Amino acid sequence: MKRLSYGASALALTLAAAGGAQAAGLDRSGQSVLPIFAEDNTAGISFGYVKPSVSGTDDLDADYEPAESYTTTTLSYTNAVNEKFNYALIFDEPYGVNVDYDNNPLTTNLGGTFADLESEALTFVGRYRVTDRFSVFAGIKAERVRADVDLNGVAYNQAISTAATTRGFNQQTQANAPGAPLLDSSTLGAALAGSPSAAGQIDGTYGAGTTQALGAAFQETSQGFAATDGYQFEMEQDTQPGYIIGAAYEIPDIALRFAATYSFEIEHEADTTERLLGRVIESEVDYVTPASLNLDFQTGIAPGTLLLASYRWTDFSAVNVVPTALGSDLVNLEDGHRYSVGVGRAFTKAFAGSMNVIYEPESDSGLVSPLGPTDGLWGLTLGGRYNNGGLTVSGGVNYSWLGDAEAEVAGRPVATFDDNHAVGIGLRAEYTF
Repeated sequence: MKRLSYGASALALTLAAAGGAQAAGLDRSGQSVLPIFAEDNTAGISFGYVKPSVSGTDDLDADYEPAESYTTTTLSYTNAVNEKFNYALIFDEPYGVNVDYDNNPLTTNLGGTFADLESEALTFVGRYRVTDRFSVFAGIKAERVRADVDLNGVAYNQAISTAATTRGFNQQTQANAPGAPLLDSSTLGAALAGSPSAAGQIDGTYGAGTTQALGAAFQETSQGFAATDGYQFEMEQDTQPGYIIGAAYEIPDIALRFAATYSFEIEHEADTTERLLGRVIESEVDYVTPASLNLDFQTGIAPGTLLLASYRWTDFSAVNVVPTALGSDLVNLEDGHRYSVGVGRAFTKAFAGSMNVIYEPESDSGLVSPLGPTDGLWGLTLGGRYNNGGLTVSGGVNYSWLGDAEAEVAGRPVATFDDNHAVGIGLRAEYTF
């Protein structure tokens, strides 16, 4: 049992790397601090490769395959200062997005839409053993984030052009008649779609012919949007500090451990460049990367057999990226919840195998961003661990069934994605010097 428990951290990190396929929201690494429980003077490296297969269609008869393959890397080093205090240094890539709709933006709802978000974090964690069974830990991290996003296609053209037309009309109205009621973009959108009641409401409030004039302004804006290749957003990299706290309870004789880790949200401020309707707008954007809670549990349930379970909550609903020119949120995610349960079995002193099931519930709204066009998942991961002296090598393969989803733009469904899946491979090597 002790031999298997020594490798449980490596095994769990390998399963996480293999099972990270399309994790909730922007999650990639899961931000685990399990290396803090490794043996003293242990170095580790994890590598994950995920190949999603996400396909969808829209009402313009376009076919989409937007999700791109990606890799993740984690490095760690663990050592002790004395019998009471040890530490770990961890490098990971906590968040990411790789989406590319390479269709014609003039004839499809989402063609030309693209997102590339990258992040890295370097974390130092120190753990103090209060007793033989109870310990507390805390850490500080440096987190770097950068992103490029393009919004294009018929759906984004309509939404952004409607918003721009509404904003321009309201500015002119307030300049000429301060205190006049503001036009709502949803009302204008309905009128442009042919709603007699919406058109009547606009003309009744602002005068006969207003809807027609707004329609002409919208057409001009829409043509400009198409001619200038939609909306482009570049967010420069920004590095900020973050903090974590946690506690653990262990009974080594039965390989039991329960660890809780809370990561505080991190405030960022980044320089941005937006391109919209022939204008270049340089500004700044304030945003946070989310707070999260990791619960990790393991216990021996029979000689040579280990039960593994975990839960991760991520506060994605607190993440808002609202660029100056666009004026709306690029993220728009619900909180993430990921559950996993598995079992590890030592077949020999050197080799152990594992099986792990992963579950993420569907969102409450049923609508998702085109930058993440799946909703929930079920995943199965098979893994193995080989130990030879100071070297431990782990590997895992994951297959995830990704939930069907409707992608929305400005609250309107514009594409349907179904029968999606992803395959992930994770490898980890640890060496104790």
